[in-house]
Amino acid sequence: MGTLIEVLLKLVSKVFVFVFIGYLIGKVRARFVKPLIAVVIYGSLYVLVPFFFFLSMWESSADFLITKKVTLIAAAVVIACGFMAYLFSTLSGVEFRQICLPIMFMNTIYLAIPINTLFFGSEGMTYSIIYSLTVGILNFTLGIYLVSRKEHFLEIIKMPLIYAALVGVVLNQAKVGIPVVFLNISQRLKDVVLPAMVGLVGYQLNFIKWPHLKLVNVGVILRMGGGFLVALILVKLLNFSGPGASVVLISSAMPSAVLTYIFAKRYKVDADFAAGMILVSTLLSIVTIPLIVSFLR
Repeated sequence: MGTLIEVLLKLVSKVFVFVFIGYLIGKVRARFVKPLIAVVIYGSLYVLVPFFFFLSMWESSADFLITKKVTLIAAAVVIACGFMAYLFSTLSGVEFRQICLPIMFMNTIYLAIPINTLFFGSEGMTYSIIYSLTVGILNFTLGIYLVSRKEHFLEIIKMPLIYAALVGVVLNQAKVGIPVVFLNISQRLKDVVLPAMVGLVGYQLNFIKWPHLKLVNVGVILRMGGGFLVALILVKLLNFSGPGASVVLISSAMPSAVLTYIFAKRYKVDADFAAGMILVSTLLSIVTIPLIVSFLR
């Protein structure tokens, strides 16, 4: 019981507080607000997330065989949810690029890593980072391809995440030690920019056209329920067990990623849908995460 309460407190303190602050900022019509939002969006895409994966790969000590299964399931969940989003767009008459990202991509950084670490310790954190990296690379390649109307290849190669992760892997394999200053910089960035990314969702709530809610509800079912079901089937087929399997099940059922809202703003797709998906799915995770943890025990 105590552990489940810790999960709920983490969700509230690390997500909903900043969503509410962002919502209040949206009530302010000061000139500095829009430039501040642009700084957060571009800072996340070009600095925070690449730097996070760079250090994560540099530090990694994952078991290779388990890593392969985690990577395979993570990629399969994203692609399967993409097919679900395509069917949903066809049936609803909404353009695929407007709704695909929040259904395909889950919050593997801000929620999944701390939650998996809480339940499965350093091993859980390691495999959660591997899962997160797989999803992140797909988000910064396939995701950009799906939502950018033109210059797909140029948009993808401009993103530093893949290069940062590769450099991290090279340094890891070369057994190079991580300077303490890098770890300190990483922590400071996370302390400031990650809450700001979540706050963007709250800011967008001021402008959501709530008729989106019906589409959002279906999207949330596909993102969380569909993602979990695909992961569960693959875990059974691959005879996968232990902390690695638990990590992929929890991670696959995570709410929509905050980055999907940032990409929506960057590439001019439906930011209202993305913000609604993030809010509703994150609210629902207060119930689903404890249920999944209980299921795994």
